[in-house]
Amino acid sequence: MKKKNYPIKATFIDEVTYDIPSANWSNRQWAKDLDYMKKIGIDTIITIRAGFYGKMIYPSKVLPHLNEDDPDFAEFLFKECDKRNMKIFFGLYITNVTWNDGDAEQEIRCNKLLIDEVIERYGHHKSFYGWYIPHEVGTNILNISYLQNTLAKMCKEKTPEKKVLFSPFFYCEWADKEHPLTPEQTYLEWKEILKGSNGNLDYCAFQDGSAPLEKRQEYFLQAKKAMDEYGIEIWANVETWDRSPNGLLPIDFNILKKKISTVEPVVSNMITFEFSHFMSPQSIYPSAKNLYKKYKDYYGK
Repeated sequence: MKKKNYPIKATFIDEVTYDIPSANWSNRQWAKDLDYMKKIGIDTIITIRAGFYGKMIYPSKVLPHLNEDDPDFAEFLFKECDKRNMKIFFGLYITNVTWNDGDAEQEIRCNKLLIDEVIERYGHHKSFYGWYIPHEVGTNILNISYLQNTLAKMCKEKTPEKKVLFSPFFYCEWADKEHPLTPEQTYLEWKEILKGSNGNLDYCAFQDGSAPLEKRQEYFLQAKKAMDEYGIEIWANVETWDRSPNGLLPIDFNILKKKISTVEPVVSNMITFEFSHFMSPQSIYPSAKNLYKKYKDYYGK
């Protein structure tokens, strides 16, 4: 039998849902989803954010949130990943989509409290592998350089052994039809954003669907050039959802194959947004079930 070679090794979990439907799963269903992930080579999960718009994935004592009786979904995930020898990147806190138009100081204050609390609550779990910075941009806006570098430094100072991941997007026609960045401009933009990162950022997984497929490899090559200069390993966030006008539906498997083969020569790892909605056999979308089977049959041979 040939060795299985599934290319996607990690997935986001978007339990504090924003723009996709809530699955309303029980813990039993979530545990089953982790088993489905393991069957196709996914050994790492990324909780996309610990808090967002007043919602939290655990009952925080230091940050205000909507429901004081929030279940401790974070503890559940850590325990289940411990059992399965899976790893977790724990997503930090983000106030809202623009963090109040770039209010970096507020985000830093909130995350300082959160990081200390998360270490106290979950630091003993063997699955706790790293941190995820959820503030996503494509250009040097909203104080992102200062914010991102400061958050990464805070994580490393408290947990120097843990890795720090971020997942920006390419500022292409998808983001700005009038003034998209070229691949070369993308290199210069990220070279500027990463000034002051000082080795505190480990992995960068660009959202692949934000760049046109025909130009995607060149965008990744130029992004890798910038990351290499700062010692950051480049990954790809190979999205399993459709960025067409239909949007937020599972992607066609033939397109997914093309996306994977396009970035494979450039990146050292692939993650996805996001398994549970767009690829899981338990998904609310029937086509996600079919995507799982096609992916498993094709790459699991």
